Amino acid sequence: MLGDEPLDHPLVYANTHVYGFTISASYAVTDRFDLTLDIPFQYGTRQTWIEHDFMSMTLHTMRAGGIGDLRLSASYWLLDPQKSPNRNIALSLGVSMPSGVDDATDYSYRATGRILRPVDPAIQPGDGGWGVILAAHAFTSLSFPQLPYANWFKNTFAYAEGAYVITPQQTNGVQSPIGDEHALTMGDKSIIFDTIPDQFLARMGLAQVVWPTKGLSVSAGLRWEGVPGHDLIGGSNGWRLSGNSLSFEPGVTWSPRAQDSFSVSVPIAVHRHATSLATIADWQLTISYTHQF
Repeated sequence: MLGDEPLDHPLVYANTHVYGFTISASYAVTDRFDLTLDIPFQYGTRQTWIEHDFMSMTLHTMRAGGIGDLRLSASYWLLDPQKSPNRNIALSLGVSMPSGVDDATDYSYRATGRILRPVDPAIQPGDGGWGVILAAHAFTSLSFPQLPYANWFKNTFAYAEGAYVITPQQTNGVQSPIGDEHALTMGDKSIIFDTIPDQFLARMGLAQVVWPTKGLSVSAGLRWEGVPGHDLIGGSNGWRLSGNSLSFEPGVTWSPRAQDSFSVSVPIAVHRHATSLATIADWQLTISYTHQF
């Protein structure tokens, strides 16, 4: 797509699928302060013709997988959870480390034969740069004792969260799949090399506990995420697939025991905007399991 509308006949066909798996470990230093380490893994496929013999317009698939960039963050609850169990705000500060695979390669099929080329950044497991993570999370019960009918909303909660990853570095030195095709790049370094882009995420909505004794709740909200066309700090030169999507995000959470929790959410895009020729997902599936030791 380009701009706010999908193209009826895409200028560049790119069928992209990305599967991610993240292991997270959190340690509560105190009731209000905790540390979290995220270790992501990713596998992706991308079928297109532009990254191969673009003159023949024959579709081929490139694949890549591996560990992503590790993230270490610290969070602090502004209110004492013991005194305010039904509403609170947490602020987080973290770092994203260039530990992931950012130069994965696969075969590109050219007119002269197949050659190994870096895959598109859409399926590269890592970005190859350092990042500063700023995040916040808030929730509140909609039951306020001073208001009438407060008991009606004792199991209803509102939530909001946001995160932004600042990446001061400009490019990671890895060529784009078409970085060696002068006919396409015309020597433009913003097309030849991959950039290290900022990323953002914002969510807000409502959650309802429908079966308190079984720990079953449902939620519905909005989710806005994407890659900006320009970084907040540092240069923005380099190849990037910038754009954002606004999704409706229904979800369900089941906590059969205090130590265990399962959740499933399905963000469905209701509006998408691409500031470059980007492919933006129609929907996502997120499944998570949490165990407290």
